[in-house]
Amino acid sequence: MKLISIIIPCYNQGKYLKMSLDSVLRQSYQNWECIIINDGSGDDTEDVALDYVNKDKRFNYKFQINKGLSAARNLGISIAKGEFIQLLDADDLIEKNKLSKGLELYKNFKNNERIIIYSGMRYFENSSPKILKILGRNHFIGHVELKFEDGLASQKELIKFRNPFVISASLYPAALFENIGLFDNDLTALEDWDLHLRCIQGDYLFHYHYEADTRTLIRLHDNSMMRSQHLLDANFGLVMAKHHLHRENAIEISVPFAIRFLKKIKNRLKL
Repeated sequence: MKLISIIIPCYNQGKYLKMSLDSVLRQSYQNWECIIINDGSGDDTEDVALDYVNKDKRFNYKFQINKGLSAARNLGISIAKGEFIQLLDADDLIEKNKLSKGLELYKNFKNNERIIIYSGMRYFENSSPKILKILGRNHFIGHVELKFEDGLASQKELIKFRNPFVISASLYPAALFENIGLFDNDLTALEDWDLHLRCIQGDYLFHYHYEADTRTLIRLHDNSMMRSQHLLDANFGLVMAKHHLHRENAIEISVPFAIRFLKKIKNRLKL
């Protein structure tokens, strides 16, 4: 059985971490290791993590002085032993068949190593993962269904406009990070869009699948990174500059930015 490495970075989200780790324990596929990276938290992250480490040897805990989300993920990837990488944020969940069905589908592409299989996703409000939503905050839709058959040119065209899925939707081949590199430590948001742009530039193809209980569930709460529009706007510019994108090619990534931009134009026309 192939080993899957689940990497969970955590910065001051100890109150959510237990639910995330419980979703790992409930996986129908059991040959996994889970690496919890404490990114300099000042809350009870360490206590929660060590409780699981003491209960199950498949959990591994590492502490680093706060360096940010990308650096935390990179540390986990660097010590991971699995052939596949499942990234999971500390406030999110994965359904019980997420690992098993994703791994099973890779068998259909055994002669093509540059495939990234990803699952569906849903949002849930902070209070209950039992009530799932398609739309995120500000009516954002964070998911596009891409298929292997769409071809490289078509997928490249799409990813210049927007990130196609959340980071925990995919089960990444570990070799991918050797081929295209790790997360960009200079990005404090939209680092997943940057990663997926580099994937498609490296001729990787994305392939969506849906089966029961395979989704990643994204928590909506006021402390989420995606609630900081200033952070998104700043990194939006960095990603576009890095990949030589034009604003009109990627305007959907930052809808509030576009709205403010259009309001400025409208106000100028009134003068």
